[in-house]
This record gives sequence, structure tokens and C-alpha cells, in this order.
Amino acid sequence: MPDLHRQSIFGPDDSDRATYVDGKPVVFGQFAMRRFAPVTHPIDWHGHIEFNWLVGGSMTYQFETDQVVLPKGRLCFFWAGIPHQTLKLGPDNADNYQLTNMYFPLDVFLSLRGAGHVQRALLAGAFLAVPEDLVDERMIDRWFGDYESRNLQRFECLTIELQALMRRLALRDTLEDLRIPQTPMLNQEVRAGPTEHVVSMIETVIQNISGQLTTRDIAEATGLNANYASNLFRRYLGITLKQFTIRMRLIRARELLLSSDVSVSEAAFQSGFSSTSQFYSNYRTVYGNSPGELRHA
Repeated sequence: MPDLHRQSIFGPDDSDRATYVDGKPVVFGQFAMRRFAPVTHPIDWHGHIEFNWLVGGSMTYQFETDQVVLPKGRLCFFWAGIPHQTLKLGPDNADNYQLTNMYFPLDVFLSLRGAGHVQRALLAGAFLAVPEDLVDERMIDRWFGDYESRNLQRFECLTIELQALMRRLALRDTLEDLRIPQTPMLNQEVRAGPTEHVVSMIETVIQNISGQLTTRDIAEATGLNANYASNLFRRYLGITLKQFTIRMRLIRARELLLSSDVSVSEAAFQSGFSSTSQFYSNYRTVYGNSPGELRHA
């Protein structure tokens, strides 16, 4: 089993941390953004929601069992926990051949309100293209400038706008799945795929976050053996079910502390922690400070 070590990932500050397995970022981590000339790469998977914006050339993904051609000048995104690789690129001599990537941690993405249709579609294996009327090149350039500025207020504007985009997209009657050309996904429709058991486990955690969930409880909800379910989850996300559950509890608790006047102990209880001390310990491990400091920041 690979050693886990903690180090910071791209972001405007060091308040959050990423977990790496063999040098690859998995679910825990900050939002990251980069811009570069595309290159081919071997089969890969990690815990983020990956956004791509391509200009000046062509790019073809092998995404699980399908080949997906990335359209130029369209924001496309997918759950990178599904195995994928870049197969074809071109032309090599284009002066403006450029890919802008954004990486949104899966656990944070799943905590967004009002984006359930989009979240379910991605977890079930969709490779979504955002309608052109919702995102244009100027917006992508502005987001990249916000990210590169390392200015916290500009970074918050970026993430708020990206969250609003997901909510706008979820309001659409259909979603465009590039894996199924010219067959739009209807609202509430979910594409079945080989990751369905992982999807089921994630949904079980989210729907029962305030309860006392165990790994066995989560596995039983999928009809799988507990050991098999745990290994399958770690294989796709790079972390254990317990780690993922704790992270979702922490996100829920932070939301309560920031958006309501509940006490720290009540936030811990409503988020499924068995004790306030357990909440404090996990919170400090992940965020580096105390829940009380969050409210006085």
C-alpha cells in the first residue's frame, strides 16, 4: 500500500491541504487551476472534478470505454475518478494551442447546494459540455487571472461564480453528455456505468451524514461485502470510506458554523460526529486551526 503524505496543493493560501497517493492529488485538496500546451498522458484517475477549456487545436480522450473529442471553446468537465487518458492531439505547430484545466475537489463539489442533477450525472459517468451561452473565453481568462492573483477576495469570486454556473446548468431541462453524441440527458436521468457501486456509497454518505455511519453500514447499502466495498472505494478515490465520511462531515459542520448561530457542539452533533472532542481533533488535522477561530476570522 502506498504511503500517504500531506502537502499543500495549488491555492491562494495554505488553509486547506491535499492528500497525495504516489504523488497524485486525490479528494482532499484545494481548488487548482493551470494553463499549458496539451500533452498525451497514460491512464490516470484522481478524486477531483476536472474542467477543461481547449483552444487552438484538437484533443481526444479515452474516457473509460469511450473516445471523447473535446470541443474547442467549450467548457467541459467530468469526474476524474473514472479512468481517462489523452489519446490524440493536434496540430502540434499551432501557436495558440492551449488547455486550461480546473480541478475542483470532489467532496467540496458534492457539498454544493442546488446542483444535484449535475452531481449525479458526473458520478454516473457523464462527460458534460457547458452550453456556450453560459461560459465564454473572457470568463475563463478572468477566472485564470483571479486564480493567479493569489488575492483571496478575487479567488472567492471565482469559486462563487463557478458554483453559480453549476446551479444554472442544473436548471436546464437537458445536459449534453459528450459520451452520447446528440442524445441529451434529461433532467433526473443518470447514466449507468461500472462506477455505480462507488456512486451508491457516496450518495449513502451524503444522505446520512448526520447519522452514525460505519463502513459496514455504507457497504451494506450497496449490497457488497464490506471489505470489497472498502477496497473498491479506495481504488477509485484514493482514500478510505472513513476518510471521505469525515471530510463530508467537516464540510457540513463548517457550513453550519458559517451560515447559522448554532454552537460548535451542536454543529458537531448535526454533522454526525460522536463527540465534540472528535470534531475538534479532525477539524484541526484538516484545517490547521479550531472551529472557534473560523467564526472569528
